[in-house]
Amino acid sequence: MITRITERDEIRRLLDRDRVWALYALADLDDGLFEQCEWWACGEALALVFGGISIRPIFVMGEGAELCELLGTIPADWGYLNLRLPQWAAVAGVWSYSEEHQMHRMVVQEWRPRHGECVVLGPEDEDEIRSLYDTGDGGGVAFAPYQVATGFFRGVRRGGALVAVGGVHVVSRAESVAGVGNIFTRPDCRGQGLAQVVTSAVVEALRAESIRTIGLNVESTNAPAIAAYQRLGFVERFTYVEGPAQRGGTPPARLVSKAE
Repeated sequence: MITRITERDEIRRLLDRDRVWALYALADLDDGLFEQCEWWACGEALALVFGGISIRPIFVMGEGAELCELLGTIPADWGYLNLRLPQWAAVAGVWSYSEEHQMHRMVVQEWRPRHGECVVLGPEDEDEIRSLYDTGDGGGVAFAPYQVATGFFRGVRRGGALVAVGGVHVVSRAESVAGVGNIFTRPDCRGQGLAQVVTSAVVEALRAESIRTIGLNVESTNAPAIAAYQRLGFVERFTYVEGPAQRGGTPPARLVSKAE
């Protein structure tokens, strides 16, 4: 039997069992995000359905029969489903992906920043950030205005134009976690290390706030990006599967195919 839980302390207890996997969910305990979450439990298994962005992320912890019952009965039949590899194998036939992206979760371990000239970006830069994402291949699909309002977005300008951007998907000072993301370089400016520069600037800002768990996600087939993050001091912790999915069918067209 599944139950909806609303007590932050109980949710935190479940999430703290694996802070790196639960990094994004821990940040959702903050005021402003918590109100956009639905948390469901079945025994020690936990599911989060997040309504703050259009792709509707679904995160789960747990295993075995409890996990299958939870995913089989939560009141959400589509979303952007995130599963560790053992979970992915366990729920075959319960949910189906229209696209599967095998991802690495990487975290900062021995920090080696690449310095460069960056500017701080804020809510007043939102339109320019969106315009930059529109120049390329699906960048910024997980971008939302509340993210840039955190104060952790950084950019590189050339001739006054924004050509590279990086920021966070989530950050929580209270939980001391951050998910670096929304990293994008204009196609004609790639190959110059600008992604490393903006990523470094974002992480430096997070470290200045004493955030202790800093991670990011990268597609397992993206060898150049993985190598770039490793040069900065990120290390791979595990592989997981994410993508648009639906319980027992094909997800609706409104779902996007990728979130980076």
